[in-house]
Amino acid sequence: MRPVKSAQALIVDDDHDVCDLLKRLFEREGISVATAHNGTAALELVDEVDPDVLLLDVKMPDTDGMEVLRRIRRTHPQLAVVMMTAFAGVTEAVEAMKIGAVDYLPKPFDNRKVVPLVRMAVARQAWHQGSGQGDGCRDTGLAQALAKTMGPSAAVTTLATELETVVDTDFSVVIQGETGTGKELVARSLHRHSQRARGPFVAVDCGAIAENLLENELFGHERGAFTGADRREIGKFEAAAGGTLFLDEIGNMPLKAQAALLRALQERVITRVGGTVPVPVDVRVVAASNEHFEARVAHGDFREDLWYRLNEFHVHLPPLRERRDDILYLVELFRRQLAQELGRSLPPFSAAAQARLLAFDWPGNVRELRSVVRRTCLLETPEIEADDLRLRQRPRHVVGDGRQEAQELPLGELSLSQIVNDNIARVERTMLIKALRHAHGNKAEAARLLKVDYKTIYNKLKRLNISQEEIGGGR
Repeated sequence: MRPVKSAQALIVDDDHDVCDLLKRLFEREGISVATAHNGTAALELVDEVDPDVLLLDVKMPDTDGMEVLRRIRRTHPQLAVVMMTAFAGVTEAVEAMKIGAVDYLPKPFDNRKVVPLVRMAVARQAWHQGSGQGDGCRDTGLAQALAKTMGPSAAVTTLATELETVVDTDFSVVIQGETGTGKELVARSLHRHSQRARGPFVAVDCGAIAENLLENELFGHERGAFTGADRREIGKFEAAAGGTLFLDEIGNMPLKAQAALLRALQERVITRVGGTVPVPVDVRVVAASNEHFEARVAHGDFREDLWYRLNEFHVHLPPLRERRDDILYLVELFRRQLAQELGRSLPPFSAAAQARLLAFDWPGNVRELRSVVRRTCLLETPEIEADDLRLRQRPRHVVGDGRQEAQELPLGELSLSQIVNDNIARVERTMLIKALRHAHGNKAEAARLLKVDYKTIYNKLKRLNISQEEIGGGR
């Protein structure tokens, strides 16, 4: 897994104007660029630059592009190579694909289509590597597993690096992120690569179980504990013995169950409903919550002591709009999964459709993207166009005092939780900037003013993208 950095492209063309044009296009999209003007320089640069994608001209003065492609394929079999030429032809394109190019770009090209085409080429190559269709020499650890299921972006690499520090421990982990970002997927990956991988992974949705049934779900019950309890039943804690217990939407847990959970975590024992004998349990707990869980603690809806006990290690899952480099990878992943499920080939996405997918904000995150891909791939068409996607840009609404503004909100465009989360984020951002300005940029002082710890201030500054200019200086 490469270290965290922006995507890197190597452009090889004897036409300096083409190199300059592509460099401007890519750098505007956050892609780093190196250039070479002949095959010999390209072969030397590919080791030095270690690019994610190589754009290679077919006709060059010293070494034919096809020959460069053959050499690159022997030395760098995992590199995504896109061929470029002003002499486009079916025979040449087929030959390039057979040698190992992942796509073909005829000149003159449409500037609007170049970046989406290149991103999709990288996504296809990454998908093949993650699926074991590459050279067979790949990392099978946590980092590779997350890249395979979530995408090759720097954000996913950062997440993997954070989790690798705790994967082989029994630390309790809190995973925070918006709905649809993949919190359970991360929890399962953490379990599969931990020392508890041979044990069970048991998931509990704390928001889907009635309050009076949650303790029974977690801890089980003894015979005769209540009407209808005709035999002993074990709960999720005992079912997860030797493995991992995943508590989804932990913020929805009622206070009574929180007290029992805290005791179980502290003493490593549970008591079944209707029982008196403590039962030792050996589980690792991974909890998940929505983006603004700390507010539940601040409002007294969630026990602070339980929060500290659960939050031995914390990771944040960024929304899909903050890791756009994963979008086309996931599109290809979902398209291929559906093709395998249906047992037939499915239409690819056009460059215009890819560009629209990249531009959309995805309020429903990866879950929404998967739904769009599965729906549109069923169309009987040679290629999926932008108009086939039927995406509707969803407006972000700010609710003030909850009266006039709330009445103006159009029903059906956003869920209540999305509206609430949008506005909590805005309030958090406003109060953080206000506190930091009051504290002249001193984060420790701002943390005291807001009654949170220093790490929370640091993480929120990063997540909410608050710049030093907005704060106005300080430390």
